[in-house]
Amino acid sequence: MNNLTMIENELVPVYITDTGEKVVYGTELHKTLGVKSKFADWVKNRLNDCDAKAEDDYSVSSKVLEQGHRPTFEYTIKLAIAKEMAMLERNERGKRVRRYFIRIEEKYQQGQIPDISSLSPQTQAIIKLELRQNQQAKELEKVNA
Repeated sequence: MNNLTMIENELVPVYITDTGEKVVYGTELHKTLGVKSKFADWVKNRLNDCDAKAEDDYSVSSKVLEQGHRPTFEYTIKLAIAKEMAMLERNERGKRVRRYFIRIEEKYQQGQIPDISSLSPQTQAIIKLELRQNQQAKELEKVNA
């Protein structure tokens, strides 16, 4: 899940991958939710609670912030799992984040997209392609019903 482009930034930044998948960074989700436990513990527990699968639902990358320090790990989490993680917090912030993610999903399913003119032509094409595929899937469901 490389080459991320931010598409939403109202509550938690939401990114789109070069394959059209919507994702969030675990550290940003953790911060927005106001979780008091350490990020590393929280993210592992929540991903386990959600039965999330590495590489299917999230990816992990390491980064070294300063010379001589241990690397830190960043989790890039698909939107559906991030929504479930927010729901598991069972507090007002968790509800707000979950509702925010639902609005984003609905917005993109209905074909409403933000002003993407500032995005790269490749990212614009991916977003438009995903919207077209969603519309075709809905039409196919109607035909098969």
